[in-house]
Amino acid sequence: MTTECPAAKRVKYDDVDESKLTHFDVIDEVQGDGTASERDSEGDSSDTEFDDADIESMLNERLPDEIKNKKVEAQYDEKFKTVLEEKGQNHFEVLPEGWVKVTHNSGIPLYLHTQARVCTVSRPYFLGPGSVRKHQVPITAIPCLSYKKALEKEQIAETNDNAEKMSNGVESNGDADSANDSNEPKPITTNAVIETVKENLEKQSLSPEQITEYCKKLFHFKEIRVMRFKSWHARRKFTKSKKHIKNLQRPSLPEGTKLISFPIHNTDGQNQSSRHGREWIMNPNGKSFVCILHEYVQHALKKQPTYEFKEMENAATPYSATVSINNLKYGTGFGTSKKQAKSEAARETLEVLIPEMRDKITGENNKNPNKQTLYKDLSVFDEIRIEDPRVTEFCAKTTEPLPHSILLTCLQRNFGLGDIKIDYQVNTMKHKKNEFKMTVGKHTVNVVCKNKRDGKHQASQAILQLLHPHIKTWGSLLRLYGNHSVKSFKEKKQEEQEITVLQSKAAINQPNYAILQKLQLEMSKVKQSRDAIKPIGTFVPSSIEDLPIASGSTLNNVLL
Repeated sequence: MTTECPAAKRVKYDDVDESKLTHFDVIDEVQGDGTASERDSEGDSSDTEFDDADIESMLNERLPDEIKNKKVEAQYDEKFKTVLEEKGQNHFEVLPEGWVKVTHNSGIPLYLHTQARVCTVSRPYFLGPGSVRKHQVPITAIPCLSYKKALEKEQIAETNDNAEKMSNGVESNGDADSANDSNEPKPITTNAVIETVKENLEKQSLSPEQITEYCKKLFHFKEIRVMRFKSWHARRKFTKSKKHIKNLQRPSLPEGTKLISFPIHNTDGQNQSSRHGREWIMNPNGKSFVCILHEYVQHALKKQPTYEFKEMENAATPYSATVSINNLKYGTGFGTSKKQAKSEAARETLEVLIPEMRDKITGENNKNPNKQTLYKDLSVFDEIRIEDPRVTEFCAKTTEPLPHSILLTCLQRNFGLGDIKIDYQVNTMKHKKNEFKMTVGKHTVNVVCKNKRDGKHQASQAILQLLHPHIKTWGSLLRLYGNHSVKSFKEKKQEEQEITVLQSKAAINQPNYAILQKLQLEMSKVKQSRDAIKPIGTFVPSSIEDLPIASGSTLNNVLL
């Protein structure tokens, strides 16, 4: 029985004789009856008789020189990089236009202005029309102080967790029935935080005195004398500036904006030693309790809530719904329909999982159930250009329509969505960049983006700027095509219900004063709208030949 070389392969080369490739070297010769024990014993002996280097040399003896000298190239290069552990992120702060964050080889993050090539270590922030001397500086603009505060916050949280664990351990040792209760499912809770714009400004902003107190540890200050004007004109100017103190501060998101941030835990127990945990940001504005509950449970708890409906014997609330998460019941709601009961159960569950929901979200809704915001505060968008790359992020945080949705609304209102075709084209470039091309009518734009989603929104912004050359800010476009440019279906239905309710307030053989007051209110609104477009004069052209002869039916449409 002979053993052939297992490494011999049939390889074709032009300068190698094919006859040599059919010759094989005999490594060993085995004689015996072929039993399994004999083969095992002789196999062990053969391993001890030849060294691995000798076998390797004999295997490579008759191989061509091209194969002998060929080295296996590595598929990738491995190296180590020093990075900074991010602490204390502020989700309300967005980098100004043109600034990007880059990690230096030292591990410290740097901020680069792509056009001016200006680099800085501290995080830049957008000031807007605020006062340069009097505005409150965000804590993120001072990296050392921001990192110090974040470390202190983590240390306090860790101390509280240790104290809580110790207290739970003492209670479990002193309670004899704790062993029986351990088999029951325990509620799943996470530390969700709801933060408003006002709270964020108070927490993440530093007054001049606080900055001076911190910088005194490293810098030396001195007091100088300045001139003080005591004239009547200066006094009046100071009084006006005090009344308009809000104009001296930095522009921020609208007053009613709230963000829910909660950490995302890994249920499989992997990747626990990452540099920083993932965090999910959600804006509850405009979302129902059911939508908020599903988004929170799916991302934070990695579970799916289930609902159990029952029919009650109560005529006022004939249906009930109970929310269960991980086979554990949380909130129960009642209502005249299954939809209303489901919404009440979701609200009760959110108040259990996120206690701050009662004070900051559901509490305000209960105080003003019929409050309608006719004109939303869009002043933050009045300082942003239409082609600003931060528009998409601002719209996502304020629940305003994204640029591509604004473009579709614009085309639908002016021409009808089916009459205009939008062409998309994506070309791959170097350095993981893509070129997104969009064509609408006779307008074509090309933008460089990271992915198709960003390219679609950036191209939509450029198309909107071409369609509205007289408009410069994104706030003007939101007033034209945003959420509050037309009444929603709920608002129309609520107005109809108000009139229906007023009909029941009429007395027998008497006028319905409630409907008359409602009619008077609506007539005053019509008068105000007419006064707003009331002409201030009359224009008489000098010659009829100067007037346009084309039809004026499309004067309200954008030019495509």
